[in-house]
Amino acid sequence: MLKRLATLLLPMLLVCGVTAKAEPYRRLVNFEWEQIEGAKSYDIELTQVKKEGETGKPKTFNFKTADSIWNGRLTPGKYMMKLRARDYRGVPGEWSEPSEFNVGLDNVNMKSPAPKSSVASNDEEKTDVEFKWDPVGGADQYAFELTSDDGKTKISEIVKEAKFKTSVPVASSYTWKVTAQSSEGIASDATSTAQFTVMGKALAAPAIVKPESMFVREIKWTRPDYIKDYEVIVARANPTTKKWEKVKTYENYTEDSLPFDSSWEGGKYQVILKAKSDLRPASPSSKIIFDVRDGDRSAAAEYTALVRRSIEKTNGWYGIASYLVTDMKFSGSNPEKNSLVAYDAFGGTGRVGVGWNGRKSPWGFLAIIDMSGFTIGGQVRTFAAAEANAVYKQPVGDRAELRYQVGAFYKELPETIGDPFTGSSENQTISSVGPHGGVEYWYSLTPKWGIQLNAHLYASVMKVSTPNGQDISPTMSTQFGILGSYRFSERFTGLMGYARREDRMSYKAIPSTTNFALDGDVNESVVVGNYLNFFAEWSF
Repeated sequence: MLKRLATLLLPMLLVCGVTAKAEPYRRLVNFEWEQIEGAKSYDIELTQVKKEGETGKPKTFNFKTADSIWNGRLTPGKYMMKLRARDYRGVPGEWSEPSEFNVGLDNVNMKSPAPKSSVASNDEEKTDVEFKWDPVGGADQYAFELTSDDGKTKISEIVKEAKFKTSVPVASSYTWKVTAQSSEGIASDATSTAQFTVMGKALAAPAIVKPESMFVREIKWTRPDYIKDYEVIVARANPTTKKWEKVKTYENYTEDSLPFDSSWEGGKYQVILKAKSDLRPASPSSKIIFDVRDGDRSAAAEYTALVRRSIEKTNGWYGIASYLVTDMKFSGSNPEKNSLVAYDAFGGTGRVGVGWNGRKSPWGFLAIIDMSGFTIGGQVRTFAAAEANAVYKQPVGDRAELRYQVGAFYKELPETIGDPFTGSSENQTISSVGPHGGVEYWYSLTPKWGIQLNAHLYASVMKVSTPNGQDISPTMSTQFGILGSYRFSERFTGLMGYARREDRMSYKAIPSTTNFALDGDVNESVVVGNYLNFFAEWSF
């Protein structure tokens, strides 16, 4: 039995234990071997191998154990071990051949970043990451190593503390390793390893380009940095249920534009777009709503619609502003005061208004306020007007459109009374209300240029105020014009041209013995102007 033990060095298992707090640092080790038949106890001799350059006798430790197992604490280093068995009489057998083994440092317990974790970052390119681990007893330094999965980042450092901070590219996965080392060259039994991922900053939202017309053939958007692919949802508003219904969903879509399927029916559409990438949070959703023409969307139909753009009104609210400037011609007669006046004066009319067009109905409305004035004899005469109209649009062929206006108006007109004997004059005002009717013919020359012809009639039928308090004598005022239009943008159209306005108003004269009026006479004022007209229209 003893001879068998002398030639047998059994396998040993070193098990890490709790680090002793006493100095020098000792680590718990366990030895276990196959029990020898007839053996009642065992002798163990451990000899610590001297380090290079050391002198003196090596340290030797002897232990006895009744079982085929031994554990104790040893300082890290290289050792030689011999083993022998004793029988029931206590007689020892022969020593086994010396066997060399190492007592290394404890393995590193890695704490941060945690294994398999994701590190959030708000940086687009690089971010700082701090690595931490538990200190290892007996360690004087640590070998730190970091590599990225793509092989582009490699960092190796020897650090004194149980932490290390460095800057690394975001949107990448990494493996980091740490090995504890002592000044004597003793290291951990194994290198501790962990993996983690650094996320990048969330992607920017793509900007979707609104289609230029209802003839939609493609939806385009901008491509922010770091994009891998997109999630695209196309939805259409159901006119019956008033809800959005998905038409198609595209996963992992890589292009920066989406062809619009010609088989999809017209209506109101919505595109929802989200950008995605590896190791970066997805972008916020971008959304756009647009109209698609129903029916024929051929190239010929698109060209016709494109040409009509110069005269198209945007649906919804819009505003207008115009200025008419001319040399006004005033004439007036007043039998009550034997006055007959005629003169020219430089003047103009400013106009502002607001209107609305229905999306699916040809009907709309327009309200306008005018302020006119002229200068005569060093004095400025002003008179106002206002009107409110229903507007009806009627297409004429492919390029033209008629717009009818029907409504009511309020109008003021100056009256000048001249004294034939003294040459002096006095000024007063007439005002009335009545119906208004007008028609405009718009014709598109190109997608930008158009032409407009207009005619308006104003029937003064009811008195608001007259100088003598008498009723209005019904009269008709007119306006005729021609304008060239240019569409600067989807929301702004400018016009310039010629307008002829004749504002006429009469009221009944009162015959008496002190004036020259006869029964049936009227006092009348007329202002005629051939205007240079500037006009602008904005959509809100």
